[in-house]
Amino acid sequence: MSVNNDADCVAQSIESILRQQEVDFEFIIVNDGSEDNTGDKLSEFRHADDRIKILEQRHQGLTGSLIAGCTLAQGKYIARQDAGGDISLPGRLNDQFSILEQYDEAVMIGSGARFVGPDREFLYDSVVSQNELEIGLQGLSIEQVRGPAHHCSTMLRNSAYRHVGGYRDAFYVAQDLDLWMRLYEAGRILADEAIRYEARIRPTDISCLFRKEQVQITELIVEAARLRRMGRDDAAILNHVEKNRREPLDMSLVGNLKTNYLEAKGLYFIGSCINGTDPRAARKYYRSALGKQPFHLRALMKYISSYLG
Repeated sequence: MSVNNDADCVAQSIESILRQQEVDFEFIIVNDGSEDNTGDKLSEFRHADDRIKILEQRHQGLTGSLIAGCTLAQGKYIARQDAGGDISLPGRLNDQFSILEQYDEAVMIGSGARFVGPDREFLYDSVVSQNELEIGLQGLSIEQVRGPAHHCSTMLRNSAYRHVGGYRDAFYVAQDLDLWMRLYEAGRILADEAIRYEARIRPTDISCLFRKEQVQITELIVEAARLRRMGRDDAAILNHVEKNRREPLDMSLVGNLKTNYLEAKGLYFIGSCINGTDPRAARKYYRSALGKQPFHLRALMKYISSYLG
């Protein structure tokens, strides 16, 4: 787990792992240059539970943190967990471990994920079937490619991770898809349709703010996979990404106007997800979106219609 200025919600994520039963694990937490009191909270947990290992580092971004954490991992399997209030549901680790133990040829498993809003309001469930997963990872077009439901709903074989070269530092976004495509070329990836992970979506998440960059990088990841599957080296693609990368990603990379625009899009998306089940809560997100971007026409229309309807 990588942590960066998550003092307000990291406890939920840590506790969801410490409550996992019937499986032995080490919990490696990378404190990626936090400037709030995240470090103090991590120290409290470490002193209370010796399964926790803390790695302190200057801010390097998610990919660099994952590489550092996985380098230290000694277990047979590696599981991901995010710190922003995400939760591994009860039994997640043992269930995924048990399934992988049955299939020696399997290099990874991806389970279903539940997505919730900033206040833990239900947004939607995402489940990927075995057939959908295999077609998605075979895919060599951006329209076709698809991985597991969520980065942190996965567990992978440590030996396979090291065999394919692990996370690659050049990929500051979509580092999960790059790894999954290479793992798929090395063995079988299993789809588990049970919901075992709860992901909390916030308007300031990378997936909300840097969607354009994710699409661009995904195109390069697909091209790299195409080259490898033709028996060619993907070094040219990797060098191109490396030359143009912008990690570590933080809000200083974008101006206030663009930041507000992107946050407004995230707020509007959350509101749209819950509009049918909780119109009053949705209205709050539309109003917040308009606060960030007063000319967000779709948010304005939904906000007005929430009163008229």
